[in-house]
Amino acid sequence: MPGLSTKSLILASLLGLLLLLLCSTSQAQSNQDCCLSYSKVRLPRKVIKGFTEQLSGEVCDIDAIIFHTVRGLKACVNPKEDWVKKHLLFLSQKLKRMSM
Repeated sequence: MPGLSTKSLILASLLGLLLLLLCSTSQAQSNQDCCLSYSKVRLPRKVIKGFTEQLSGEVCDIDAIIFHTVRGLKACVNPKEDWVKKHLLFLSQKLKRMSM
């Protein structure tokens, strides 16, 4: 039965390689979604439909707010900027009014 153990060894090697490939792909996709720098453009409130918060303590390197626009674009902005804080306050108040 030496042929059976060789086939098993090859199959186990291929499964291990596939698992390694899948793990490295998911890691790359996580890094791809991170903001690495901030946009310098101030977005008007009327183009923003929502936001996501990125925290540096998790997967990504910097704290950021990711504004989602009505055209489906995403902008990484500095959460410490005054205009960003005002937009977040406006969006939270809008959400509060909608939930009443």
